[in-house]
Amino acid sequence: MSVFALGLLLLLSCSKDGEVQPGEVNYQQGYASGVAKDASGKPLKGVKIIVDHTIFYNSNISTFTSEKGTYKVKVPTGSWFAFAQHTVNYNGKSYSFYLHPDNPAGFGGEGAVRNFEWKLTGKRPEPLSGEYGGLVTFDSYPGVYIDDKQIEFTFTPLTPLIDGSTGTTLQLKSPDGYHLKDIPMGRYEATARYQGKSVKLRKWNTDDTFQEKFILDFEPEIYAQCDNCAMLEYNYEN
Repeated sequence: MSVFALGLLLLLSCSKDGEVQPGEVNYQQGYASGVAKDASGKPLKGVKIIVDHTIFYNSNISTFTSEKGTYKVKVPTGSWFAFAQHTVNYNGKSYSFYLHPDNPAGFGGEGAVRNFEWKLTGKRPEPLSGEYGGLVTFDSYPGVYIDDKQIEFTFTPLTPLIDGSTGTTLQLKSPDGYHLKDIPMGRYEATARYQGKSVKLRKWNTDDTFQEKFILDFEPEIYAQCDNCAMLEYNYEN
């Protein structure tokens, strides 16, 4: 076999499903293994890896990633999905995120390689649902009647985002007049306008003063409502 043919064969063998690029974790029969990294490629230590049975509730195996972001866990006979949960402290609060798998497919006792990346936005693949970004919901102060879908929100980042990256100013309208979805988690100055006039904001279900410039912090959990979210109330005067 020529050197060229041998090189081509090696290249093809490294691109097969379930294998990974150099520097990451290789497939090992009977094990789930992989690496967790942030968007810049930095390994993530202490990420919780959950290998969960596809049928039997609360039947799972878990481990944590090493200093190098790697993990390996023995997989018994069965049908499994692999998930990764990353917990971060930000502005004095603890947040938990699912990381994005390079391959969301299930696997059996033969094991698999599943690598994970921390994404701040994007749709989460099945069997998960929802988005990686934060959720903002908003509702009107009693007696205020305007077209919620036409409120123009501006979110200006005040600090680095939760992963340490630099955020950008977001200008958003709500398609359903109630939700603003998939927002990169961070601390923002939030403003809003309707028909060229200011819409004032405050935390939902409080007696706080309405503000033209509102400091928006996401909550890890609002009980019985949502996770990684913020809930706002607005007031508008003609």
